[in-house]
Amino acid sequence: MKLFRKTEIQALEQAGEREGVSLSEMMDRAGASLARLAAEFWGLPNRAALLCGRGNNGGDGFVCAGELAGMGVSCTVILLHGEPGTELSMAAFNRLPESVRVLGLGAEAEAALREAGLIVDCVYGFGFKGELDGVSAWYLRIANESRCHKLAADLPSGAECDSGRACKDTFRADITAAFTGLKPAHVSYPAKEFCGEARVLQVGVPDELTGKAETLWEITGPERLSPLLELAGSQAHKGSRGRLLMVCGSWGMAGACIMAARAALRCGVGLLDIVCGERVYPIIAGAVPEAVFTVIACGDGGGELRRALKAASACVVGCGLGSGQDKVIGRVLQECPAPLLIDADGLNFCARTGFDLKSLAVPHVVTPHPGEASRLLGRSVRQIQSERIPAAFELSELTGGTALLKGAATVIASPDGRAAVNPTGNPGMAKGGSGDVLAGIAGAFLAQGAGPFEAAAGAAYLHGLAGDRCRDRFSERGMLPTDIVGMLTEIIKDFERP
Repeated sequence: MKLFRKTEIQALEQAGEREGVSLSEMMDRAGASLARLAAEFWGLPNRAALLCGRGNNGGDGFVCAGELAGMGVSCTVILLHGEPGTELSMAAFNRLPESVRVLGLGAEAEAALREAGLIVDCVYGFGFKGELDGVSAWYLRIANESRCHKLAADLPSGAECDSGRACKDTFRADITAAFTGLKPAHVSYPAKEFCGEARVLQVGVPDELTGKAETLWEITGPERLSPLLELAGSQAHKGSRGRLLMVCGSWGMAGACIMAARAALRCGVGLLDIVCGERVYPIIAGAVPEAVFTVIACGDGGGELRRALKAASACVVGCGLGSGQDKVIGRVLQECPAPLLIDADGLNFCARTGFDLKSLAVPHVVTPHPGEASRLLGRSVRQIQSERIPAAFELSELTGGTALLKGAATVIASPDGRAAVNPTGNPGMAKGGSGDVLAGIAGAFLAQGAGPFEAAAGAAYLHGLAGDRCRDRFSERGMLPTDIVGMLTEIIKDFERP
């Protein structure tokens, strides 16, 4: 599903105007749809308070107030920044029925917020950027403290459209009416948390225009996964299904390799070659009998590793590799001729040594969690989490490859400007080992010929979908990463059904 950034929404509105739908008509439809949405979900309150800014988002609020008043609701419009500042919003303001009370700042306005059964936030729209001014922050704070239903027009005030960033005191909506289409802030944290349920409302831009609009950002769905799970031809053989090399696992962390390996095999890779040390070989071999092994002694792996690298159609390096493997990791990064997925200790190696991933001559995917991203970018985890979409693009720029920033609403960013936000997954997946399963899935897709962005986006969707089914079956608290591996076959079976 498409995600529309600020400039893309503006372009759609302009295209709609050229098709004969005026901005004034779009505002009327937006305001009316807000009123209908509130009535549909909560019924009609006795009192409604509408926080309105000076721009066209405030105009949507004026129309909404008039519609609610026509339904018999006692409405109060609060002008946070004075009179309307655009022609459209002023025209809507001038059409307010006399029954709608209009207030400026002060005790009476604050009381109206505290007494309302419904608060509609129309202060800022998709154009907001930066920090909330003091007046907005104060009144939004009062609104958030009020125990009533809360509806946001297009975006909660304080949330940035494209970055997904959310200021302190951002309006916390129960429902957000997403005009025309979903924006990045509706689906990416931290802004997503303030949106509540995002409902797309069409307000006049013709469906044909939104349907053919080209966007570089998306929210992943089954259409991203289907091409990766196409049935093999009747003459397929193990050599045609890809050969994945895993340089993973070490003494004390063999489980990471086992989970990644099992996930890769469940996703259809034809041959799996695991590079591991002599001490852990018996453990991993006993758990993954389907794999072949390149067993190396201490050091850089010598000729055995070189031969394994040359034979691979893709390689995963880092899951549970532990410390003391710098020579092996360095050789993999420098000599692998096939697409690479770099995870966990592979990323820690790069952060620690300053290895330039941009120097890689092969397509590659990096899969950091926020802590690993922090080490790579030299920024705090808090900073990473406050702007996840920009952080993912920064990682992609730093590494020259596709970046998959793990966490709630995983973000995938590509050097060519594409981005995907993943909607599947749940807090039950926040357990050690879940990331190893994800690496195995993505590695399998790479080995079978998928591009880095396609492999990463599809893997994130499948991984989260399996996690959601595990939650439903085993509970969020009780589910395990190994359950996710087992659930992959059920989901893949669904996709294989005609």
